Order: sequence, then structure tokens, then C-alpha cells
Amino acid sequence: MDLSAIVPLPASVAQNPASAFLPLAGQPPLVRIVRALLDAVTEPGRVVVAAAEPLVADARAALADSASVTVAAAERPGSRAQCLRAGLEHLEHQALSTTHVLIGDIRQPLVSAELCHRVIAGLTDGVTVPALPVTDSVKAVDANGRVIATVDRSTLAAAQYPRGFAVGPLASLLSRHTAEDFDEIDEALRAGLPITVVAGDPDGYRAALPADAPFLEAVIASRHQDGN
Repeated sequence: MDLSAIVPLPASVAQNPASAFLPLAGQPPLVRIVRALLDAVTEPGRVVVAAAEPLVADARAALADSASVTVAAAERPGSRAQCLRAGLEHLEHQALSTTHVLIGDIRQPLVSAELCHRVIAGLTDGVTVPALPVTDSVKAVDANGRVIATVDRSTLAAAQYPRGFAVGPLASLLSRHTAEDFDEIDEALRAGLPITVVAGDPDGYRAALPADAPFLEAVIASRHQDGN
């Protein structure tokens, strides 16, 4: 298995640069995610940040100390699907072949190297996604805002990142979509691809920055106190 990783930075990030570049205990989300992926994908040149054109310079500046990471520019307007496609195209032009990719996401800035390795261990010819069981009580609500049922949460799981894909199926999905709201798991389900679930990370919060910065920094401080 020849493994690489892509972190998309779509044009929508320019509307809230903090989501990628706000320092959290000294490191922006983009840098934290890239470092976790570099721990899992050890060969130089195999981690690509695929950014919409307005974000390329900021991404390169943030990653100036990470010589093993490439920042590739996506076609305009720089939707999420276009960023992922740009990442794959960049990898295709490298001397190293790629059979599988990990897809990171800045919305999960505290991704751990351990979680990356768990996804790698579960990689198949389809899709691998980390997930956690849903523990909250979940209700179905009608158009008038009234609770009409309790949903059986035993069948539910919260999907996280990074997500692992065989390159062929991912390229096929991307060839049919350019939308900003592209979600590779939704599209994999529609295409009938096999999806394997591995255990997620309790600290794998989906963040809304800058509002969640104090909470995330408290989690980081707790990790350091625990020696992690």
C-alpha cells in the first residue's frame, strides 16, 4: 500500500481564516493536522495541502517550517471537491505512486497521530472512516418544532477525520462533483462503496473557530498534563 494524505482548504475558508490559521496553544489548526498526518505518512512529499488560490500564500507561510509538505493550488473557484481533485492530481505527478489517501479536515483540529494510524490499519479497497457512538438523546422534530419521536441512537455514529480512501474510488467520485458542499462519505454511500468504520477519538471535536478556541486550548493543556 502506497499512502499519501490531502488536506483541502476550500475558498470558503477565506471567509473565516481563523478556522485554519488561528493559533491554538501556539499552533494553527492547519499545522496541527499536517503534523499528525506527517507522523502517519512518513515519506517526504506525500502530504499535500490543496488550497483555493486566495489561501495558497497563507498556507505556505503557516507551513514554512514543514519542508515535507507541498501546498498545491486548486482551480477557481476552489470548492472542496476541486481542492481534493488538485491534491490527487499533484500526487499523480509525483515519482511516488499512491494507492490510498488520508483526507484531513481543519474542522477537526485536534486530530491525533494515533487516530491516523487506526484509520491506516483499517484501509480497504473502499472507504475507512473513524466514528464515535452517539451518546446524546436524539429526537425527531417536525416542521413546527415539535418532538415527534426518539431516534434509536444505537444505530448512529458521529463521523470524524481523517478519512481513508482508495485512490480509484475517490477519483471517480470527484470526477462527477465540483460543489463546495461535497462530502466524500455521502457520495461514497450514494455510489454503493464499501465503508469500514474504526474507533474514533473522544477529543476529535469538530470546532467552530474562533469561538471554540478557549475550549480547544483547555483540551490541549489537559493532554500536556497527562503527558500526551
